[in-house]
Amino acid sequence: MLQAGHSMEIDAKGKRPRASSSSLTGGDRLSSLPDCLIHHIMSFMKARQVVQTCVLSTRWKRLWRSVPCLDIDQDEFKTDEGSDHDWEKFEDFTDHLLIPNNISIGLLDTFRLHVSAMYKGPQATRWIRHGIKYSTQEAGIQRRGLGSSSWRLKRLDLSNVHLNDSFTEHVSSGCQNLEYLELKSCTCTFHEITSHSLKNLILKHCRCYELSAITSPKLKSLIINIWGN
Repeated sequence: MLQAGHSMEIDAKGKRPRASSSSLTGGDRLSSLPDCLIHHIMSFMKARQVVQTCVLSTRWKRLWRSVPCLDIDQDEFKTDEGSDHDWEKFEDFTDHLLIPNNISIGLLDTFRLHVSAMYKGPQATRWIRHGIKYSTQEAGIQRRGLGSSSWRLKRLDLSNVHLNDSFTEHVSSGCQNLEYLELKSCTCTFHEITSHSLKNLILKHCRCYELSAITSPKLKSLIINIWGN
């Protein structure tokens, strides 16, 4: 009896039919999914894992470049060789990942950056600055000069990063679609946060003693847990 799901091959001489190899292995069902579903799956993966999918097949070679969620985590690079060595690998990876024509930063819905070592926070700040810069450039190109360019980003999560007034200025001017901002264990020297789109703001275990004003007419949820208090 022919079992369901097994295709049979019969040659012209009437030899015994055999199941095709693709039917026995089940085929590459994941690759048969549409891009939107694969991107959704990638949204639950860390950035290093997402990039590694490029070796799976020809189709996967460029899929990772247009993911809607980018989760860069230094913990992915932890080894037994020591923090400095781990940081160098993490830094090289992130530097190359965020260059133009690599990840489509301007198309991101969610961006997460987790830095394990607090003392590396100032160096990590440039990734945020460059990310906003490149994303707004991409947006400008896509709109072909029609209207102001803005990062379409809706969610931004940062951990152990140093953030100053230039960061909040970028958020105000370049992240006009941002709805969710979460800062964890960050050193914040900015004086105010201004956003016309922000709905949820979380400052958790942050050092932000200079913060004096939060201006966001659409804000629905505010959680502030300042470190040391």
